[in-house]
Amino acid sequence: MVAVALALLSRGIATCEVTQQPTDERATAPNCPLDPRPSYQFPFLRYNEDWSFLRCAPRTDRWDRIKYMRLREGEAYLTIGGDVREVYESYDHQYWGDGPQGQGGWLVHHYLLHGDLHVNPSLRVFGELQAAFENGRNGGPRPYDEDKLDIHQAFIDINCCGWQQKITLRAGRQELYYGSGRLVDARFGLNTRISFDGLKVIIPSKRSNTEIFATKPTLLRPGIFDDLPDSQKWFWGIYNTTAVKPSVSLDLYYLGYKAASQTFAAGTGEFQSNTIGGRWAGKTGNRDFDEEANVQVGTFKNGDIRAWSAALYNGYTFEHVRETPRISLRSDVTSGDSDPNDRHLGSFFPIYARGKYFGEADLNGPVNTIDIIPALDLHPRSDLLINLSYGAFWRESIHDGIYGFAGNLYKPDNESRARMIGQQAEIDVNYLVMPHTLMRVVYQHFFPGRFLKETPPGQDVNYVTVWFDYHF
Repeated sequence: MVAVALALLSRGIATCEVTQQPTDERATAPNCPLDPRPSYQFPFLRYNEDWSFLRCAPRTDRWDRIKYMRLREGEAYLTIGGDVREVYESYDHQYWGDGPQGQGGWLVHHYLLHGDLHVNPSLRVFGELQAAFENGRNGGPRPYDEDKLDIHQAFIDINCCGWQQKITLRAGRQELYYGSGRLVDARFGLNTRISFDGLKVIIPSKRSNTEIFATKPTLLRPGIFDDLPDSQKWFWGIYNTTAVKPSVSLDLYYLGYKAASQTFAAGTGEFQSNTIGGRWAGKTGNRDFDEEANVQVGTFKNGDIRAWSAALYNGYTFEHVRETPRISLRSDVTSGDSDPNDRHLGSFFPIYARGKYFGEADLNGPVNTIDIIPALDLHPRSDLLINLSYGAFWRESIHDGIYGFAGNLYKPDNESRARMIGQQAEIDVNYLVMPHTLMRVVYQHFFPGRFLKETPPGQDVNYVTVWFDYHF
């Protein structure tokens, strides 16, 4: 797969000619879609791309020749695409000095190659391979760093039975992504993305979209074609998105999760959660917003779950000011456990939250956390984005520990009654070097607060990463 991806990459770079159709047939061709060209943007959900407009539109990009390949007379066509990402990472005192520490940094490599076959309007087959590697990290790869070669996605879409729009049944291995990725994310930022094995029903209507799914997460293993459904976990739910206004949406959802074993500061045991919530997001004028709240109930060991979370994210763009600055303020609160010795678990579990939740350094995550993060975005040029942010973090409950983005326990409370976790400063520079090619440079510094200093080693963290990402 890697050889094929690199061959396609070199062929695309070497090709300077742009293939043009002699005329734009959209004026005469029946049922010719006028959808805009898909853009390569976060979270890079490639299965949502629709290239059917190339059936009768000019080919203006070097990769258009493989984006719409007609297989026979009619509407059958094949799309091929992929991603090549090379990343350098370096830490001083990773995880505040806990565990093996690298010297001089290391490299991680990530490759994706997908094929999207549209047999007819009622049948579609999508497949994607993933390969990921790590080189030079002291202590070896992290759990999400390596997957030498595996089937990342392989599903069939069957469209049928709709009154105004067709209902889709999706069966097989697939990515899931909902809302802003606070609870369900494909984890683009990590060196391996995650997928799920199961069924999903997609029910569209004029103003809304409802998805019902029942899955098992794919158990990531570092070998070749050895990823299997995780027999210890289940994930299911219903997610509805309704367009209240053209640029404003309301999401309502229920998410169910079950694990044979889950660890919190309160202990380890069987865990089943039911999360019910809503999200209000969109843009009005120069202001954009993303606000979400939910409650989480269920069972843990021999007791019950009583947890909750809330998130506010608001921004304002000065469109007529030089460099188009955007200021924003993000604040999250996720509940912690108030008493590890009672029968009630108060630690909010983020299910499948996005990776590197509060910054590229992958430190604390969204459990038992209060945070405030002001930020400034600058666009000196159309192909350059600079983000500056400074965040502060506290424990919501002083009787609970701190956790990673996946809900994994980093540090128990260790009898410390300090609330302050720490503060972090980050600069994130994104530069579109050329079409399809993104360069990203991030520097982050974390200043440990009283809690980390009272649970040694509690050292300052310096983090640097450089990305080169090519999408086609």
